[in-house]
Amino acid sequence: MIKIFENQSEEYRDLNKSLKLLRHFSEYRKIANYNSKLIVQYRNIVQSLILALNYNILVKRKKKLLKELELSKIKIESSDIAAKTDLLNKLNESIKENNKKLKYREKDFLFLKNQRDQIQNTLNKFNSEIKELNIKKKEAFSQINRITRQMSENTQKNNLDLKLEDENTSSKSKSEIIKDLQKQAKDFQYQINQTKLKLNKSELKFDEINPKYEILEKDYNTLLNKIKNDELSLKNIQIELKKKVLDNKEDLIEEMDYKELDFLKPPQEIENEIQRIDSDLNEISESNKYLDNKNPENLIKIQNKLTEINKIFKNNENDVLISIENNEIEDSVKNFRKIEIFINNFEELLNRFIIEINLTIHFQIKISSDYKDFSVNLEFIRSSKESLGFEELTTPEKVFFVIMFYISIQIHLGFKSIIFSNLFLPKIYNKRGSVFRTIQKILPVFEKENNLKEFNLIFIISNLEMKNPIENIKTVKIETS
Repeated sequence: MIKIFENQSEEYRDLNKSLKLLRHFSEYRKIANYNSKLIVQYRNIVQSLILALNYNILVKRKKKLLKELELSKIKIESSDIAAKTDLLNKLNESIKENNKKLKYREKDFLFLKNQRDQIQNTLNKFNSEIKELNIKKKEAFSQINRITRQMSENTQKNNLDLKLEDENTSSKSKSEIIKDLQKQAKDFQYQINQTKLKLNKSELKFDEINPKYEILEKDYNTLLNKIKNDELSLKNIQIELKKKVLDNKEDLIEEMDYKELDFLKPPQEIENEIQRIDSDLNEISESNKYLDNKNPENLIKIQNKLTEINKIFKNNENDVLISIENNEIEDSVKNFRKIEIFINNFEELLNRFIIEINLTIHFQIKISSDYKDFSVNLEFIRSSKESLGFEELTTPEKVFFVIMFYISIQIHLGFKSIIFSNLFLPKIYNKRGSVFRTIQKILPVFEKENNLKEFNLIFIISNLEMKNPIENIKTVKIETS
């Protein structure tokens, strides 16, 4: 049928390419299934790795708990150890609480310290500027005094070093030089006064902030010293505890961190946790076939399996990667859409006829489970409610549908003259009444619909007598001898 469509209309050319979509689906499914199996294997290995790592963690936890259990029992038996561990607990709480306070105050302390340091730097800068300006002012007065002495002694000097900013001072008279120096000294004094004003403002700010800073600094350092002293006491008590336990438990204390002594749980609670760990270890051991129970840290089996899966991915690219070009898929989909459009348009056309017998039809394209075949399912709906299959239609409905299905295809393919014969019908549907009633019902549709008026219908009826004439139809009777 696809070849008929392609030959009949340019619009439906290359429809056969849509069939490649099935091949693409099939290949994609094959690759997806293969990858799915590999992913399941990989997931199982990763789960085994996670279980193996958890097993090792649980083993280490159990060893630690066994040590804690012994220490917990010793702690209960020794009132001295109990007292010291109680003191450890209090010291830890004190350190923890003071660290909170320190952290809370640290932000304000550092903020205020930064402000104070900035003002102090500003004060130092202003003092330096004032000192430098005073030196320059004194130098100006020194030069004025020197020139005045020279003038009073009426002494000539060829090379006078006046250190002036103006390069042409050697051409000026001594009176002019003195005036310039006096002006410079006055400018220096003005700058000194302005800088002192800024200095005074900064000193006021410093006097406002410094007392607060000193109080906060004192509190901060007090807390810091308290924490250091508590930590030192804590360390000393831990050493004492270690000596107490060292008595007959040398092997027990080798890897024990005595900071934990103050947090030891009661023996029964530790034993319950050990039992839970044993249960988890047994469960992992039974479910993980890659676990080496004698040496659980040996993960070579899992490593080998991961390497094997990695090799499969590398060496079987054709099986794990989809090699279809995008333009090939796009071409298949594009042509499949043409089929969809044809079927939708055909459905719309056919429904314009079968609505005359209170039926509508819906075509649904389906793909077989093995991705080898397309099929079109027919669903009939009677009076917009009842859903039916073809076999559930009455015989007149079946005859009407079969005739109009054929005629609609001819219309859709663009044939202007459509020939239909009752000989096209299967014997069981070649019923006189149904055939003529169908013709009688469809003729008004062709007359009413503007885009159907251009089509000519030719019915060749054999061996069926038309008892009642049909309007708007020319009848030619052909008799054979």
